[in-house]
Amino acid sequence: MTPPECNRPDCGRGRIDDQGFCPVCDRPPLPHDEATPPRPDRDAGPPARAAAGVGVAHVRPDPWYGLGLVGPDQPPQVPPSPSGPVAEEHRFCAHPPCGLPVGRGQDGEPGRIEGFCTACGNHYDFSQPTGLVIAGRYEVERVLGSGAYGAAYLARDRNLATRVVLKALHRSVAKTARHERDVLVGLRHDSIVRILGYEHEGPHLVLEYVPGEPLSARDGDRLETLLGHGVRVLQALDYLHARGLLHCDVKPLNIIRFREEGPAGALDRVRLIDFGSVRSHTKDTGKVVAYTEAYAPPRTDPEHLRPTPGFDLYGLGMTLREVCRSRWTDRSAPGVDSLHLLLERATDPHRPWRRFVSARQFAEQLSGVVRQVVAAAPAHRQVARPSALFGSMSGALHGGLGAARPLAHWVEARVDGGGLLGMPAPFSPPDPGDIAAALPAPLSDPDQPAVTDTAGAALAEIRLALRGQDATAAAAHLRAAALPDWHWLSDWYCGLIALADGSARRAAVVLGRVRRTLPGELIPPLGLGLCAELRGDRALARSHYGTVFGTTPALGAAGFGLARVLLLAGERARAVAVAEQLAGEFRYEREARVAAVRLRVMVVAEPGHPAPTEDDVARARAALPGLDVDDAAAAALRAEIQYAEFLRTRDRLRLSDAIRALGPHAPTEREYVALVDLANRLRPALTWGRRRKRAERVVPVSEQRPAG
Repeated sequence: MTPPECNRPDCGRGRIDDQGFCPVCDRPPLPHDEATPPRPDRDAGPPARAAAGVGVAHVRPDPWYGLGLVGPDQPPQVPPSPSGPVAEEHRFCAHPPCGLPVGRGQDGEPGRIEGFCTACGNHYDFSQPTGLVIAGRYEVERVLGSGAYGAAYLARDRNLATRVVLKALHRSVAKTARHERDVLVGLRHDSIVRILGYEHEGPHLVLEYVPGEPLSARDGDRLETLLGHGVRVLQALDYLHARGLLHCDVKPLNIIRFREEGPAGALDRVRLIDFGSVRSHTKDTGKVVAYTEAYAPPRTDPEHLRPTPGFDLYGLGMTLREVCRSRWTDRSAPGVDSLHLLLERATDPHRPWRRFVSARQFAEQLSGVVRQVVAAAPAHRQVARPSALFGSMSGALHGGLGAARPLAHWVEARVDGGGLLGMPAPFSPPDPGDIAAALPAPLSDPDQPAVTDTAGAALAEIRLALRGQDATAAAAHLRAAALPDWHWLSDWYCGLIALADGSARRAAVVLGRVRRTLPGELIPPLGLGLCAELRGDRALARSHYGTVFGTTPALGAAGFGLARVLLLAGERARAVAVAEQLAGEFRYEREARVAAVRLRVMVVAEPGHPAPTEDDVARARAALPGLDVDDAAAAALRAEIQYAEFLRTRDRLRLSDAIRALGPHAPTEREYVALVDLANRLRPALTWGRRRKRAERVVPVSEQRPAG
């Protein structure tokens, strides 16, 4: 019989294996009643409008995509770890007639490593294993480590002629050894240590030997390399959690970093080890007993009484804190501030509900942080990809930068004595209501589906109200949605409603909470950049816009916003470069090319702002014929270019002609007359000498005197 296919909506490709899991998504299939939604009741009334939905439900794109952004690393050779002393249970007198236990601890005190047998006086030294053979098969080479439950030996397997690790446990915890054995036998994952056998003597677990060292930051390690290892551990945890298992002791010592040789060369890899604390999420009850306090939630945390996958995710968060400590001191570096926010959420000691609830949720945000890090030097990898939580933007929000100056600006212009024009600002931040309508709708939360499923209709009505810029109606629908206060969706919609109501300051506060919850997403910092620009905080706006646009130019609103604040900061060349880079995105090509022309010649009426140069004007004029604009827009752009040239040459006649050319595009006679009047006021005054010169008749050639 052909195995059934996975029925999960975000997979639906793999066939269920004999253990009941999908080999593609590493998860069991959904129960039948969840996989096939019930048919709606015919008398339940008309269905909700599909166009107003909150997005795609329960779909999470590949949360491990951050691994594909980390460049190949050539890991250094790992020096062999120093050998430790032989475990006490293996210390016996080497004198053949004696053979009694020696070097054993008493009254809680550890035994002597070196000394003399009290029975026969023979000298012993157990600082290094020599001649120790376990189960008649494993020749011990050195001790890798020891702890409360036993020791780990590096040994040579005589039968397989290879190195293995023997994990020796005291007989008092043989049940634990068997439990660990039973768990490891069923696991097959590239980032989890493999079990090779079990020996009753000891007892001992026989594990694969991973020739590495505990996860740490080495000299030369890039931040994205360390974060990539975090994503790999999350893959292993997701595999475990899907099988109802918790590791319960995630820490650097239990994550071995090693060098793996492959066809393409050496690779930098990690593997999760030491499953002595593993427990079933569903079957085991009671408190967590075996864990490392420094990497576990506080003792008063609910995770200790009824542990969930969050216990392991907290441990990984603390692990990344320690491993990345030397790489995240400069929070202004790309992605570093986001990493701080990510780990603050992962290890929040006081608000457990803020922490991550699944490895995939954690990995989605961690991959987003990796994307921000690699976008900067030296990798310079900018990646556009759909968000797992937000839909697409509905507008560019260029604030007038991506279109020619409105004709009304020229109609209302005033001329001073020197010919300078007084006009409205050439661009402005987008209107708050337009921002609220353009920022994308959140998709249903894959990790908290109950939140968005029950509030879906109300959230759809909020979107409709925001598109109509009706903040009052949107607020009423938000109250009806009854979203929990702790969920980021509540803050997101509160921020959009505040924008629709014209309060950028209040919007920035609540959108800041969304940013702290979703540090790997780019939509929240985009919203914060727009709020900062509305409030006049150009430095903060530049920071947020730079984060988003530096990561991916596909979010055009960030590029246009960055160009606006750069120009106002007097950095015309950088603003033009941003617009030209944005023109490489097909969706924004037209507006960005217009913006690049305008930015070269734009006159900003602020003290100390540099005027366009001769080269700026020449480049703008050369780019004008290639723009995809109508005749009216082309005439307005020519007038703007000519005004920039006028500031340098003071050629009033050519500026007058350029403004007069706008007249035929005026929609009303009044505006046409205003443009002609403006052009006439700009024309140079004629002196009598000039009039006499113009009145002189050109003498025909037949009337000219011959030379000489």
